[in-house]
Amino acid sequence: MEIWKRYSEKEVSHSMAHYLQTVAALKAEKGHARVGDIAEHLGVSKSGVTSMLRSLEKRGLVRHERYGCVELTEEGSGFASRTASSRRVLSMFLTEILGVDEDVATEDACMIEHLVSPEVSVELLRLTTFMRSRHPAAARFREAYRNSPPSCKEHEPGECDLCGATCLRDELTTAIGRAPQRA
Repeated sequence: MEIWKRYSEKEVSHSMAHYLQTVAALKAEKGHARVGDIAEHLGVSKSGVTSMLRSLEKRGLVRHERYGCVELTEEGSGFASRTASSRRVLSMFLTEILGVDEDVATEDACMIEHLVSPEVSVELLRLTTFMRSRHPAAARFREAYRNSPPSCKEHEPGECDLCGATCLRDELTTAIGRAPQRA
């Protein structure tokens, strides 16, 4: 199956990941998570929470008795923990290594935290840890990266072995100019 078709086959949606993370956060903060607490935390209706809990329960990620507390299953707890960790790693990589604005990095990390595989998260963490280290090679790389040309304008079109005939950065920054502004 083609990769783009597998996108919808991920075990949970973006919303589901946030519900799982919210249940985990409320349990850590208050010792329990109830429908009303979840609704307040996420700014959604109680009926919306109840509906989502049914979906999560069908997937074996939570247990919930009507009017009772919400409990994460072992699998749900693991997923909530993994996606929260992935978000931290992604956010750190984007801000500290790539120099992306913190607001943009936070939003993008939130959008992709549940899509990135644990293997990629581990390697991004490894790379980020190395790049933040005092290792001489990391320092040289940080300096070289800061001084690298921002686009293919530094050479003739077609000479970039990554971009080919069209500068990818120019294409992406043109798209940024047309994109709606982030809140």
